[in-house]
This record gives sequence, structure tokens and C-alpha cells, in this order.
Amino acid sequence: MCYNPDMKKIFIAAVLIASFFAQGFCQDLSPADTTDKTDTSEKVFYLSPLRDSLLMGGGAALAGTIFVLDKFVKFNHDEFDGDLAEKSSIPALDRVFMNKYSKGLDLTCDIMRTSMLLAPVPLFLFTTSKSEWFTLAMMYGETLFWTWGTTDLIKNCVVRARPYMYYDGAPEEDLKEGDWKNSFPSGHTSITFASAAFTSYVFWQYYPESPWRWGVTGISFGLAGTVAALRMAGGCHFFTDVLTGALIGSAYGILIPWLHTRAPMARKTSGGKVEKLRGFEMDIAPGALVFTVRK
Repeated sequence: MCYNPDMKKIFIAAVLIASFFAQGFCQDLSPADTTDKTDTSEKVFYLSPLRDSLLMGGGAALAGTIFVLDKFVKFNHDEFDGDLAEKSSIPALDRVFMNKYSKGLDLTCDIMRTSMLLAPVPLFLFTTSKSEWFTLAMMYGETLFWTWGTTDLIKNCVVRARPYMYYDGAPEEDLKEGDWKNSFPSGHTSITFASAAFTSYVFWQYYPESPWRWGVTGISFGLAGTVAALRMAGGCHFFTDVLTGALIGSAYGILIPWLHTRAPMARKTSGGKVEKLRGFEMDIAPGALVFTVRK
């Protein structure tokens, strides 16, 4: 069946990703590894207790609220009553890309979405130091929460029948559960573009001179674009659905890590040294979170 937003997947994915990063991070380090190779002046991304509490808590609250509305309140779960507008009422641009439902393409998109969701994990496990893994897990979790929450909030507020509704062969389960009218925007597209944008932006920040950065970006967005195209080819979404999903995912995929490039309690001087400012900061040490208060 076509994608039916399931907030349970958000928590499973976020916990899985965080656990994967933390597994290597929390292992006992050898003496040669106990020295953080990335000092304050070389750090790229920073965690802040206040900022990350708001980002992670707000994103989880948004996603959790939508999950409750979807699974328990059954908000916007109306069964199809057979009344649908004519195909000619669809905007011309969307009408060009309309197709009947394809179960095979739908399943292919599910597999690609899951693969892209987990793709940043092995990439950054092998290209960044262990001291960065917890920060990356936090940023990626926040990105997923906000992308999923925002996408499904709009889905529940905007009623739009999927393209396959204008053809024979619409999946019966979607007609009964109400997913037939959750076309706008595309959830598969938003999450794959969020993953692509996050992976590309973070990799460019870590390795601005690496020739591999072009390959990472091209492959990431190429796969995300393929998912968007298959969602249209499979009859599950219109062009404007996937376009909006791509914009939402790309925005969060860049915005969330960009917010973490601001060091909360440090700034560089003209000589390249780091001047500690008053306040408090959060950092990572082997097996622990370290909170520092500066007066």
C-alpha cells in the first residue's frame, strides 16, 4: 500500500541511529584514542543544552502528537465514499505526471527510503572521529523528527486525493484507512531529501577540500530524486507533492546542522585562538556528557 504515516517509525529510526553511533562511542578507548583529535578551535559542530533540548524535545513532541492523532484519535481517517472530482480539475503540471497505482514501485520506494535513512550512519562512522558521533546522532535525530513531524502535520491539514484515485486499481486498504487522501506532501520524498541534504552538508563542512564531497552530494540527491520520481510513477503522488516534500526535507537537512555550527560558549579571535565566554556548555568525553560552567 502507499505510504501511511506511522510515527512509531520515527522513534524506532531515531533510537536505532543514536544507538548505532553511541555503540562505538561508548566503547573503552585505548590510551592512544583518549585524546580528542578535534579541539575546540577545530570543531565543526557544537551541542548546546538549551538549543538541543528545544530542538530534540520540540521535534519529538511534534512527531508524537501526530502519532497520537493518527493512531488513536484516527484524525483524518475517512473511508472513501466514491465521490471524487474529475481528472480535468487537476492542475496541468500535476496532470502530466499522473499514473495508476503500482505495488512494485511502492515497495521499491519503501526499500530505498529505509536505505537512505540509514546511509549516513556507516558513512560518518568511517569518516569522523568517535568524539563526533554523539553530536552527529543528535543532529540527525532532530532532523528526522522535524522533517517527519512537519510533513505529517501538513498531510493531516491538507486533504488531497492521491493520483491513483483517478484510475482503477487503487489499494483497498488505503481506501478503508483514509490514506487515499494524504497525497500532499510526499513523506518518502521529504525524508530522503532530508537525509541527502544532511549527509551532503555535514560532509562538506568536515571535508571542504575533499574531491569526494561532489560524489557524496551527487549520489545522495540522485537517490532522493529517484525516490521522488518513483513516487509519481507509482501513482502515489503528484509533482507538487514531491516538490514540496523535497523542499521540506532539504530545508531541515541543512538548517539543523547549520544551527550547530554556532559554538555556544566559544569564539575565535583574530589570531586563530579560542576565547571562552561566560556561561555554560556541553561537550563529549569518553562515556559521558560533560557540562562546563564559566563565570
